[in-house]
Amino acid sequence: MRRVLWVIVGLLPLLVGVIVRAQVQEPTPMPLYAMPDNRLARTFISDSLTLTTDGRTLLVTNMLNNTLSFVDVFTPNAAQLIQEIPVGSDPRSVALTPDNELALVTLRGEDTLAVVDVATRTLLSTIPMGTGTLPYAVISNANNRAFVSLGGSAEVVEVDLAAQQVARRIPVADSPAGLALWGDFLYVIHLWSGDISLVYLPRNEVIDQTSTGADTALSQGIDIDVQRGIAYLPQTRSNADNRALTFDTTVFPVVNQIDLRGLIALPERRINLSTADRPVNMPFAVAVDPFRNWLYVANAGSDDVSVIDLATGLARAHIPVGANPRGLQLNRDNTYLFVHNAIDATITVVETSQAQAIDVLPISTPTISNDILLGAELFHNATDPRLSEDHWLSCANCHFDGLPDGRTWEGFRAGPRNTPPLYNLIETAPYTWSGTWDEIQDVELKIRALQAGTGLIEDFPINEPNGNPHANLSIDLDVLAAYLLALPTPGNPNTFDETLLEQGRQVFEEQGCDACHAGAAGTDFQSHNVGTGDPERENRGLMFDTPSLRYLWLSAPYFHDGSAETLLDVFTLPGDHQLVKTVDPADLAALLAYLLSWT
Repeated sequence: MRRVLWVIVGLLPLLVGVIVRAQVQEPTPMPLYAMPDNRLARTFISDSLTLTTDGRTLLVTNMLNNTLSFVDVFTPNAAQLIQEIPVGSDPRSVALTPDNELALVTLRGEDTLAVVDVATRTLLSTIPMGTGTLPYAVISNANNRAFVSLGGSAEVVEVDLAAQQVARRIPVADSPAGLALWGDFLYVIHLWSGDISLVYLPRNEVIDQTSTGADTALSQGIDIDVQRGIAYLPQTRSNADNRALTFDTTVFPVVNQIDLRGLIALPERRINLSTADRPVNMPFAVAVDPFRNWLYVANAGSDDVSVIDLATGLARAHIPVGANPRGLQLNRDNTYLFVHNAIDATITVVETSQAQAIDVLPISTPTISNDILLGAELFHNATDPRLSEDHWLSCANCHFDGLPDGRTWEGFRAGPRNTPPLYNLIETAPYTWSGTWDEIQDVELKIRALQAGTGLIEDFPINEPNGNPHANLSIDLDVLAAYLLALPTPGNPNTFDETLLEQGRQVFEEQGCDACHAGAAGTDFQSHNVGTGDPERENRGLMFDTPSLRYLWLSAPYFHDGSAETLLDVFTLPGDHQLVKTVDPADLAALLAYLLSWT
């Protein structure tokens, strides 16, 4: 009996500890920084359209026509165009200063920010952002201040509107696109990685960054539910590692959710639009209605809007709209949704209570040729069965704006293939890493094989051998080719000392690089075996087309199989390009600078 008592006494501290821990709850983890007060701090979201504070006037960018449209939407079912004004090349995003006196427009084609007087609807000035910076999104939270994302130089800049100049530059990760501002928190969406960065403005630096998945891409849209502290990001998942590619295993349309209290991705709440609604292509913009708990998603490649009930994660409605919807704007009481159809330059007006389109309003007069306009629609479109099966895949999925997606796709029969840029194609035939396409119209082969479209050529021979001409066999195929050849080329954001560049040029010639990378485009238009590739997977004798040396600053990784993640790796890995063992480090650094300076 005494032994039992001693055992009980010995266990008392342990038992007390268990009881105390059961009664005391673990503290709720606090965010790194206190969240803004949702009753006081307004959110500012970048988009291709914006609404004045009084809810009367919609301002919309027209990227193909280089204009800004003013639309009277005070009576939504009788909306009308007020005026269209030229602003500059390739406008992408528009924002209003809080007093609604100025409209700010990013001009991607000119590397500038346009400033427009709203009352007189006149262009006041353009503010340079820097050569090759590719300004994308803009927001303004003060009458004399704006923030602009620069996709080409991996920066977000603060612009002093009074001084008409960039006040400070904040380095961020690659390809910044969409922006959202809530209090002192500036959220930056990265186009090709799908990451979201948090810039804390009192410190003017990135304090946190989170991934929505290693395979997410085409991410520029965002909206925030301030009541719940949740951000919604429309994105495309790229299944580049799949070695058995079929059209419906290439990409997946999703909306990811981010808990802003800790900048934490919520993969368990990811909305897979192909099952929540139906197969759609390229989710691009979102608008959240926190009162209904609905999410509107503009699908830029399938020309529709998915209406998602966030309580169930399933679609409430599916609304067909115009060509290439890229922007969404709810009015003040969420009774109407305005959808910006970027390619056909229209606004679809949706009555939200019925989730139905009630009007389509043209907002711009085309200033480009019909061929380029139709080619742009074909490039971005996944609804035409000639281009894609089941609304699944479009050319723009991997080549948005002619850019490479930064991925190496494993599932091609000839072996892995790194996505190249599409600029100045007229100067760099033949095409593809295997060099088997002698004309742009050979893209017909990719449409049929990868996108599972029926093709743009009506009488297409079965088992056609490579080399047969495809030009002039289909009007639509020819205009798609014309669009690809007319893609505007970005400037080079890199600046180097001229002495360093001259040293790099000499190394380039001394090492015989110009034997294959010759002329203004940096290619001899031939195929070579340079010691790269996997003999067990490649089936073309390890011969690869000499790529152009243009746009190296935006086309990493390198080689046909993406095996060189950086330009330095090109000269470090085994093979004919290896120089690290024979070239002085200073000369190698100069060579890298020279190559990165090509335009």
